[in-house]
This record gives sequence, C-alpha cells and structure tokens, in this order.
Amino acid sequence: MSIRLERPARFASPARATRAAATRPHRGSARLRLMTFGALTALLVLVAVLAVPLAPHDPYAQDLAQALRPPGPDHWAGTDRLGRDLFSRVLVGAQTSLFWTLLLVTVVSCAGTAVGVACAWRPGRLDSLAMRVSDVFLAFPGLVFALAVAAVLGGGMHNAVLALALISWPKYARIARGLALTQRSALYVRAARMAGCTEAQVIARHVLPNIAGPVLVTAVLDIGTMMMELAALSFLGLGAQPPAAEWGSMMSDNRNLMQTNPWAVVAPGMAIFVAVLTFNLLGDALRDAIDPSQRTAPSADDDARPGPFRGAGGLAGETGKAGVPMGGPTTGKESGMALMGKTARRWGALVAAVCLVGALGLAGCGQTGSQAGQSAGGASDPQDKKVVYGTTSYGVAMDDAGLNPHSAYSGWSCVRYGVGETLFRFSDDMRPEPWLATGYEFLDDTRCRITLRTDVKFSSGRAFDAQAVKECLEALVANHDRAPGELNIQSIEAEGNQLTITTSKPTPALVNYLCDPYAAIIDMQAGVSADQNVSGTGPYVATEVSDTQITLKANAAYRDGAPKVGTVVVRSITDFDTLANALQSGEVNAASGIQFANYPLFRNDGYRIEQRQSNRVFFAQLNHASPIMADPAVRAAVARGIDRQGFVDALLQGNGAVADGPFSQNLPFGGKAVTAPAYDPDEAMRLLEEAGWVDEDGDGVREKDGQRLTLRWLTYPGRAELPLLAESAQATLRKIGFDVQVNSTASHIELRKKPDAWDVYASTLVTAPTGDPAYFFRAFALDKASKNFGGYHSDALEAQAAQLQAAFDPAERAALGTRMAQTLLDDNGYVFAAHSSLGMVCQAGVTGLVPHPCDYYELSADLDISK
Repeated sequence: MSIRLERPARFASPARATRAAATRPHRGSARLRLMTFGALTALLVLVAVLAVPLAPHDPYAQDLAQALRPPGPDHWAGTDRLGRDLFSRVLVGAQTSLFWTLLLVTVVSCAGTAVGVACAWRPGRLDSLAMRVSDVFLAFPGLVFALAVAAVLGGGMHNAVLALALISWPKYARIARGLALTQRSALYVRAARMAGCTEAQVIARHVLPNIAGPVLVTAVLDIGTMMMELAALSFLGLGAQPPAAEWGSMMSDNRNLMQTNPWAVVAPGMAIFVAVLTFNLLGDALRDAIDPSQRTAPSADDDARPGPFRGAGGLAGETGKAGVPMGGPTTGKESGMALMGKTARRWGALVAAVCLVGALGLAGCGQTGSQAGQSAGGASDPQDKKVVYGTTSYGVAMDDAGLNPHSAYSGWSCVRYGVGETLFRFSDDMRPEPWLATGYEFLDDTRCRITLRTDVKFSSGRAFDAQAVKECLEALVANHDRAPGELNIQSIEAEGNQLTITTSKPTPALVNYLCDPYAAIIDMQAGVSADQNVSGTGPYVATEVSDTQITLKANAAYRDGAPKVGTVVVRSITDFDTLANALQSGEVNAASGIQFANYPLFRNDGYRIEQRQSNRVFFAQLNHASPIMADPAVRAAVARGIDRQGFVDALLQGNGAVADGPFSQNLPFGGKAVTAPAYDPDEAMRLLEEAGWVDEDGDGVREKDGQRLTLRWLTYPGRAELPLLAESAQATLRKIGFDVQVNSTASHIELRKKPDAWDVYASTLVTAPTGDPAYFFRAFALDKASKNFGGYHSDALEAQAAQLQAAFDPAERAALGTRMAQTLLDDNGYVFAAHSSLGMVCQAGVTGLVPHPCDYYELSADLDISK
C-alpha cells in the first residue's frame, strides 16, 4: 500500500490576515515617502556638486562698497559686511558642509561597525577592551569632548572631523556588536559554516547584509546631527577658517548683525535647517521602509523569521509573548491613527520646547533688566546707587588684568577705573596738566623738580607726599618693562611735597611719560595683594579683583568729594554680541567696546552714544626675521595690497579715518604730515614680478625658488575690527598672489614672541598716549623697544631718535616725529590701516561717562545714574 504525502494547503491565521491588511497601504506610503525624500536629498547633493557654476557671483570676491546690502535682484540673499554675495556663499558652503559631514558619517559608521562585528565574533579580551574604551568615550558629553579635542588640535575642518569621529564611533560599535551577537548563533550562519564558508565569508555574505539596515538608518539620521555639530565647531572658530564658505563659520562671522542685518545670519541658518530636516526625513522614511514593525505590529510568524531588526535590542517595537505587541494586533485604521498621534506628539513637543525656551529667555531678560533698574533707578543716597560697566578691554588677553600699574598694561585698568591717578594727566588736546602735582620745573637738561598736592591721601589712609611717590616710582623702574627706557630715572630726591628727579640723559618728554598709566601712584607700603589689588588716590577703592571683574566702592575720603555712585562693577565681556545684548537687557548700564555695527541698536531715546576721535591706530608689524618678509618687494606689496579706505568705510562704518602713519590728524606730527603708499594692487603685482615672485603652477599663489608666497597673519579677537581687517586683507592680498593664513587667537601674546610663528602681527594701540611722538618709537620701532616683535631696524631711525632725545622745543620734536614716521613708511616696516574713534554706549540715565582721546580715563567721580 502506497502512501501519498501531500503538502497541506497554507492558510492565513487571523493575526496574519489582520497584519497583512494593515501593513499593505503603509508599505506603499513608506515607499512613496522614501522616494520623495530621497529625491529631495539627491537634489540637495546635486546643488552642492554644481554650486560653483550655479553661484551668480564669486563667493570670495569682496566689494566693500556693496557691504550689508539687503536681499534684492542683484544679491538674492543680500551681502555680508565684506560685500560678498551671501547666496553664492551659501551654495558653495553646501559643498564644504555636506562633503565633510558625509565623510565623517561614513568613517565613523564603517569604523564603528567593523569594531562591533569584530568584538561580537571574537569575544574575549578584544571585546572587553573595546567596550571599556567605548564606555570612556560615552561617559563624556559628545560636543564638549569634541570641543576639547579640536581646541588641542587647532582650527580646520580636518581637525574638527577627527574630533567628532573620536567621540562618535562607540555608538555604531555597540549597535553592530548587539546585532552581530544575535546573528552569530542564527541557523543560517550555522548552515553557511557547514557549507564550508570561512568566517570572513560568513561575515561578508550573511552577517553584514543582515545588520546593514539598522546601521544605515542610524547613519542617515546622524547626518543631520553631525552637520550641526560641525557647524557648531566652525561657529566657535574650531572648524572652517576664514575665508572658507561654510555655514557654521558664516553664522559666526555675522552673528552680531542678527538685530541690524538679519539676512546675513538667516541665509546660512536656513541652509542648515533645510539640510538637516531633509536628511532627518530621509532617515525616518528609510527606517519605515526597511522595518515594518516601526509602523505596525509584527505577528508571531514574523518574529520567528530571521531579519536584521529582530532581536536587535531597541530597534524593533516592544512586544509581549509570541512577538505580539502589548495591547494586541492593530488594524490599518488604528495603525494610521497611531502614526498620526505619534507625529502630532513630536510636533507638539517641539512647539512646546520652543515656546518654553522663548518664555525662559524673555523672563530672564526681563528679570535682569528689572534687577539692574532696581540697583540704579531713582536712588537718592549715592551709596545705594550701582553702575555695572561692561567692557571688552579688560582681561588677560588684553594684557591689563589686575590693577598693579607696574605689571604690563595693568596701569591702564588702574587709571581707567578710577583707582589710581598720575602726577600729570592729559587735557582734551593732549597737553600735560597737573593732577596729583601742582607744577614742575626743569632745573637743567637732566633734573626736574615736581611740586605735589598736599590735600591727597591714599585709600589706605596714608598721607600722599614726595616719599610715597619716590617709593612708587622706584618700584616702577625696577619692575616694568618699558618704564626704565622711557623715564631714564637715575635718582629721586624727596622732601616734603617736593620731588626732584634726575635722569641719566636728557629726557624732554619726562612729564609726558609721567602721564602714562604705568606711572599711577600707589601706596607701596600697603603693597600689591595676591589678586593684584592696590591702594591708590582715585575716587574708587577696589574691593574685589579678578581677571574678569572688578568691584569698586566709592572712596568717601576722596579730596574732590565722594563719588555720586556707591558701587561700580567693571565686568569683562569679551564677546561683542554678548556685550550688546547685556546692555539691551539691562544687565549692564554702560559699555565700552560695542561694535560699530551694533550702534544702530542704541540710536534711540533709551541710550546715549558718546564718541570722540582718538589716537588709536589699527596697524600691522611685519616680521623682518621671516624669510619672506625680509624681501623688500614683499613688504612693499603688502603695504600696497590692503584697502585702507574700504576698511574705514565698510568695516568701521565711517567711525574713523584712514591712517597715513602712526599718528592721527589731531596731533601736530600726524595725519597728512606724512605720505603712505596708496592701495594699488597693480603696482604690488609689478613689484612682486620684478622680484621673481610668479605663479608657476596656476593656483593663484606666487612662488619663488620653490617657496610659496604664504603669509601667516596673527591677530586677536579682543577688538572686533581686527579679525575683519585680517579677512579683508586676506581677500585683497589673494588677488595679488599671496596665500594669507589667518590666526585670530587669544594666545597672541605668547605667539608674537616667537619669530617663527607669524609673518604679520596686526594689533591696535594708542600711538601717542603721552602726546609726544617718542612713545611709539621707543615702544615699538627702535632696537631696544620692548614691543618691537618683528625685529625692525633702521640706522636712520636710530639717528633720528637720538636727535629727538635731545630736543626740548615742542616744534622741533614734532618735526622729528614726522620724519621718523616717514622713515617707517619708506622702509615699509609697518602697515598702518586706520585710526578709529572711541565710543561709549550707556543708558540714558547714566551721566559723567565720556571717552578721552588718549583712552586712559573712563570712570570718574562725576559718574552718576538715575532712572
């Protein structure tokens, strides 16, 4: 008898039938979404690839006459402060942002997957070591760790990608490890081994294809996150460097324009938003297309089948027994409503978060303003009045932290903030006049007798007399770097209120130098505290001193009467946007260092802007020890390759004047008294070509004897205009054939002392704070000058300085100062860009705060505040 075995007819269980009915329409919807968002992503990538030919303008071409133009027919997204077309920069920025983001995600996903699979396939020491290392990385906040690594490695997209890669691979390693461990014991893997496949073949042909889905979804969803993190590093100056068009750096460059010229920030910000949203939507669609369990319930039969999303630990939905989701199977209508509810919850949470952040921000601003108002508004007793003064000009980066006048430039802080005073001070026309002294007399070429006031006391209670002044000046000469060479003090005699200073050689500008803040008179018997606090004679007494803040109290025993304000807090705020926001919110009542670009925010009845032409100059020292800068043709080309007029008109927004030399036009030896090289790119190129500098490989950068014409431009962000000057010079010098590499760093003080670290050092200072030409040359240009970082030398200048040292007649000194300035210009030893105006912005109720041309005097006993 034969028995016939027939295959039973397959029938669908109720659960399978329900699931099939529920899943069918959503599978089609998922595929449609995947195709739609895939097409959008492809379009975004295509635009990035074709960005250069699509850009209507050169993204790096500067036109300062077109700076900060709003969106219009010529510039669809407007222009930035350097006159560059923002739409073109956004398009080209897509190349930078997308390329580095995709490279980063590819590297970390592949590396992490390889580590995870290796650990799962060979458990033991390798697995344990790799997982512990990943634990260490995961223990740190990702972006904070990346910031630390990028700060150590330095700026640049390569270093930013490396920093993010170091913190991002553990996630992929853990995902791949979990998936590979599940697949390792699967029946199909055993079957492959029995069929004779090697371990490598098993992994490559069977395991990797089955775990690729979750890894791919994670990678696509990570593209948006990585893009924002790269943009964040660039925003902080640790990613793309100027003038590279990258969305994060573009937002950083223009962030202070958010309130006055918002299009400069909105354009790159919208580009980031669109790109991140597109990749996130693509990732969601890809996940739904690959893993149906994310849309509807899997059946017991489905859970039994091997697949990349089964048992992966966290990628499949939570299920009960037999793989059925908690609550039982869902119908198609229920599944659709669940998806709609999930989407609604996501958008609801997002809207709620935005509203919450906005409410907190408004509440914080309101609270700060209220608190500031309470501290100042309408107080009748001066001791109850408080002024918070924000400034960008105080701190370690400015070399003036603390109040000890015998240390670096801390004397500026001592005098600026009303703690110390000098024997003489400058009038508004920069002429010395008595302050702690009542007069002086030159007994001969080397002796000067100074008569002191008799109504002065130090805040320590000690009487002010000639002996106290002698002690202070002797300590100054013993400790300061510039004072000995400028004062030339040989001996000091003190008797009562008479002080006689004998100099080692004729020093006609002695009284001018005694106006310098380093000559602030402090009580040396009281000493200098550990936090660099001192006892002075000014209207305020410092009670707390740090590198970022000084708290001042009114000196009730001040000779001219107690100040009108009981407490003044000087707060260092080095970020210019933060300073402007602090003034707007009421966190500070007055500010020094507000960017000119933010002045329109304060041109209303609630604020007052005080401005005055100053002797401050933006200038560049050229490193004569550098092989490139030692070439006179290169120095001449640099001097003719910087658009000084454009810098004043566009970047200083007219708040200054073109510098023909080191001294401004309000001095008898400055302004048009000298002749500086004009901006002439054609002449600069001719000089370079005659000197043998030619572009041999056609990359736009000149070479000579195999050496590229690369300039390392060193500057610092403490003055907002300095990075802008660097970027402007970078563009104009590029047209001539220079490759300018900008390093804008707070560490400039140390770097400028290293001749091999820079070629051009741009800074700003008051060149004639003594009202006399000798100061600048003795400090910056002569052989023994303490700030002659570039090693400039000129026999002619040294001879002229000797003549200036012996000249007592003011007219003769002015003529010599003019000749010395012309010598610097003829040698192309320095490049002087512009003289800026000084400005202070304060609330309308703040009075008695006016800038001075020498930039020494800020807080006085006249400072007052009312509602």
